[in-house]
Amino acid sequence: MAAPAADGSPAAQADTQRGKYLAYEHSVTVDSSEGGVKPLLDKLVSACQSDVANQCTLLASGVEGGRESSAHIRVRVKRPGIEKLVALAATGGEVASRNTSAEDLEGPIRDNAKRLDMLRSYREKLLALEGKVGSNAEALIKLSQELATVQSELESATGVEARLMERVQMDLLNISIQSRTKRGFWSPVKRSLGDFGGNLSEGIATAITGAAYLLPWVVILFVLGLVARKVWRKVRKP
Repeated sequence: MAAPAADGSPAAQADTQRGKYLAYEHSVTVDSSEGGVKPLLDKLVSACQSDVANQCTLLASGVEGGRESSAHIRVRVKRPGIEKLVALAATGGEVASRNTSAEDLEGPIRDNAKRLDMLRSYREKLLALEGKVGSNAEALIKLSQELATVQSELESATGVEARLMERVQMDLLNISIQSRTKRGFWSPVKRSLGDFGGNLSEGIATAITGAAYLLPWVVILFVLGLVARKVWRKVRKP
C-alpha cells in the first residue's frame, strides 16, 4: 500500500486513523426472552437516534410478531458506538453470535482521487484559456460548455469520494433479535402440539380428496375383475 498522503485530505486522515481503507460491517445475533424482543429493539433505536457523538444513523429496523417474534436493526455509526450498541443489546438477552467483515476500498478511493486531480487540473487549464479567447463568441460558448461538463463531473466525483470515505470512517452494524423459544429444546414439541388441530384437518381433507380420486378406479377395476373371472371360467370349460 502506498504511504499516507500528507496533505490533510480525508483520505490521508483515514489512513492515519484506521491504517487501511477498510470498510467494516458487524453482524450480531441476540437471544432475548419471548416478550423482550420489541422492547429491546425500541431501546436500540432510541440509543442510536440519541448518539450524536458517534453520528449514529438508523438505516433500517423492523419487528415480526407472532408466536416466535424477531426483530432487526441496521445502523451506520463510528467505531465506539458499535460497542455501546452491542453492550446495550446484551443487557436485553444473550449474544448468540458476532461476526465482523471488512471490504478493502483502497483501489476505488485512490482511483477516484486520481480522477479528481485530473478534473481539477483540466478545469484550471480551461479557466486560463477563458481569458485568452477574447471576444470570440463561438470559442466562449464551447469553452463554457466544456467548463460546465467538467464542473458536473467534479461534483459527481466529489460525492463518490464522500461516500467512500464515509464507509471507511463509519462502521455498519446489523443486530438480529430473536426469542429464546426458537432455540429451546421443547420448542418443536410445543409447535407440533399447537399445530395438531390444523394438521389433523389437513390430513382428513387430503384423505377425502384421495378417496374421491381412487373411488372411480376401484369401481372400474372391480367390474374388470368380474368380466375377467367370467371369461376365465368359459375358457376353462371342456
